[in-house]
Amino acid sequence: MDSHRYTAIRAMVETIYALTGAGRWDEAEAMMTDDFRILEADSLPYAGEYLGKGALRDLYTKVFAFWEDASLETSDITVSEDHAIVMLTVHATSRHNGQRLAMPLCEVFHLRGDKFSGITPYYFDTASIARATGTLMAD
Repeated sequence: MDSHRYTAIRAMVETIYALTGAGRWDEAEAMMTDDFRILEADSLPYAGEYLGKGALRDLYTKVFAFWEDASLETSDITVSEDHAIVMLTVHATSRHNGQRLAMPLCEVFHLRGDKFSGITPYYFDTASIARATGTLMAD
């Protein structure tokens, strides 16, 4: 991959984080394909498939029903021709029990051309998230 493509993809990732963090949804959604898809793990309180350009906004609405005082700390971004993988930690306070939690995860951004076609997040510890939100189900 040439350095121009690498730089462009990295800038896209940084931009979408900035736009969503600022609530600039129309601009963020312009960076997505019509069939944009996010798939959250079944063990999370906001589990499921989110589809379309409004998927990220819908997911944020569900996520922040459980958390407040959220901040995002990114550490590394790895870029390939069709993907970017971001290592990050979300820090937030549970609305359920007041617990402050650090949630390490990786987000895989899927690219099609010059747009995002999806995000697949991989959390390190979904059980601690479910406990903090009061949604942990017994087996």
